[in-house]
Amino acid sequence: MGHSRFLPESCHRPTAASRWRLLASPRLTATGGSRPSTSTSTRLTSSPSSGYSRFPSKPSRRRGGGIVRRLGTLLATVALVAAVSPTPAGAATPISFTDGVASGDVTPISAVLWTRVDQAATLTAEVSTDPSFAAGTLRFPASATAAKDFTVKILALPLAPNHPYFYRWRHAGSVSPVGKFKTAPSPLEPAGLRFVYTGDSDGTMVGGQPAFNNFETLAAARNENPDFFVYLGDTIYADSVFRPTGPAVTLDDYRAAYRVNRGYANLTDLLRATSTYAIWDDHEVVNDFDSATVDPQRYANGRQAFLEYLPVETAIRLHDAGCRTDPMFRVFRWGKDADVVVLDERSCRSAEVKPACTFPNGALDLAPTLPPPARVQFGLPANPPPGCLAALNDPARTYLGAVQKAALLTILQRSRARFKFVVSEDAIQQFYALPYDRWEGYGAERAQVLNFIRANAIPNVTFLTTDEHAVMMNQVFVDRFADPQPIAYEAVTGPIATFT
Repeated sequence: MGHSRFLPESCHRPTAASRWRLLASPRLTATGGSRPSTSTSTRLTSSPSSGYSRFPSKPSRRRGGGIVRRLGTLLATVALVAAVSPTPAGAATPISFTDGVASGDVTPISAVLWTRVDQAATLTAEVSTDPSFAAGTLRFPASATAAKDFTVKILALPLAPNHPYFYRWRHAGSVSPVGKFKTAPSPLEPAGLRFVYTGDSDGTMVGGQPAFNNFETLAAARNENPDFFVYLGDTIYADSVFRPTGPAVTLDDYRAAYRVNRGYANLTDLLRATSTYAIWDDHEVVNDFDSATVDPQRYANGRQAFLEYLPVETAIRLHDAGCRTDPMFRVFRWGKDADVVVLDERSCRSAEVKPACTFPNGALDLAPTLPPPARVQFGLPANPPPGCLAALNDPARTYLGAVQKAALLTILQRSRARFKFVVSEDAIQQFYALPYDRWEGYGAERAQVLNFIRANAIPNVTFLTTDEHAVMMNQVFVDRFADPQPIAYEAVTGPIATFT
């Protein structure tokens, strides 16, 4: 888990962009209000006024037949009462908010609100600056249906900039836990910000126990009292090696993986306590997938489940016919101090070039971009297979797609924010080892983006990344052996729960 704090008086060079701490904390509980009861109690009685016979107060002299008659009367009474009046007349059936509540994609004037219930129902989302909802409450209707696995999202607006809000969901007498979020400051307001970010959460159970942990790092994140949480990819592991039924294939498979993760209190507590900017990576569908070779139905199922279960806005604003689907690219301005650019690095990317980098004996080159002297030192052939480097640097291949890449460069060039945070599923710095799924595996586009930042002297660009299952803070170069100065910075964090 990385967390960052940027205030107006901060220095321009974000050398303190992240500091890393492992905190142990007890299980966190909801704040901002208690959860009202969602159950009702029904007492069944029999009396003359109810139209049902009262049981005899004394045993019948005909013991055998009396017992049978009494049992028959009891069963008939219970069956009739249950059929006629399971709840008080006119009362709605109580519902359960099985997966908690969440908010996301906040702007100065809006927020996406989310919940999931256990049955079809008409709901009302209530939003207020008052934690008791006694005054100034906005209400938004919504419907939970089986078609969306009983998940519900609404866009709450208009809201006031840079303001804390409380929200809850209602259905008749059933009320959800209370969540809270803070709207972003207006674009010219120097308000500062504090946020947390991480990813890679495999909540798969083995024998009824977590395969890894209880998402404890998210409890530490919540303790930071952040303005928002960046949920940076691999929000589920649909292809976890621990899944007893194998990788997810159907829509129900993918939905079930999200429901498993929502069983972790540390995740639901954090989602309730602050807003979220979420993006997927590969394990929401299948490991290392790209838009060119992924199975179309698995892609569609994984994408639908992601959009159902995360509080992200579903109105995608970029259109690129060259992508599998339009990329989930979003930009959020947090006052005068920061722009948060969320990239979708899966929906448009070209296929990997591993075949071109495989030796005749079938061995994949482990570090094709490493300079020849260093390759020899590591016991590799001086050069990768013929055609490997050309394939890795082919300008016809893309990582973002033409439309999303142009949008990223335009945002960076026009941004007047002190800090530009680029939410990137995969690392953009050079690791050399096995570059095929990272930016390094798409060398031409990587160089174009970084050279654009350098040519336009765009300051304080920081890439926020997970996926590597490690914590690193590095400067970013096009070529760290040749570039005289760094172009940007990258803060890698995670994982929440998986192999390290």
